[in-house]
Amino acid sequence: MEKDFELNLATRGFNFQKDLSGYYYLTNKNRISLPIKVQLVCSRPINTIIHGSQNGNELDAIGYFQFRLVPDQKQDYLVFSFQNLRNESIQYMIIPPDELRRRLKKNIIRYISDKYFEIRLWLMDGNLYDTTYLGVEGEWYYLSKGRGGRMIDSTHWNYTKFLKNWNLG
Repeated sequence: MEKDFELNLATRGFNFQKDLSGYYYLTNKNRISLPIKVQLVCSRPINTIIHGSQNGNELDAIGYFQFRLVPDQKQDYLVFSFQNLRNESIQYMIIPPDELRRRLKKNIIRYISDKYFEIRLWLMDGNLYDTTYLGVEGEWYYLSKGRGGRMIDSTHWNYTKFLKNWNLG
C-alpha cells in the first residue's frame, strides 16, 4: 500500500520525502508551499467474517486500523489506506488529526490506550462509515437503507467527506 500511496502522490503533483519514523513530508510541484506532514496508516489484514457485515450488507471495502495518534508528533493529515474488495483498488481516507481526535473522543471506548486507537471503516455505495463498535442491532438500525438514506449518514460515524479528499494544504 505504501508504493501505491507514493505513486498516487506523484500523479497528483506532490514531491515527497519519508523520514525514518515513517512520516511523509509533501510539497506541491506546481507551487511553492510549506511541507505538509502526513502519517500513512495502512489497514491490518481483514477477515470478512470478523470485520464484515453480520446482517448481509454489501460492502465495497473494509479497513481495520490500529494506530498511534501522539500529540507531540503533530502531523497535518492522517491518510488511512485500505483495499477495495471488489476491484482491489486502494481507497484513502484523508483527515486532519484534530478532526479525527474530536470524532474518536465521542466514542471513549475506542481507546486501546491514551495514544493508541483502533477504527474499522466500511465503504458502502460510495459512503464511508466508522463501524468499529457497531453490533448486529446497531448495524441493522444505522446501516439499513431507508427512503431518506441511512440513519448513520447524519452522525459523527460518517467519514464520507474525507474519502479520497486530496485537497491537502
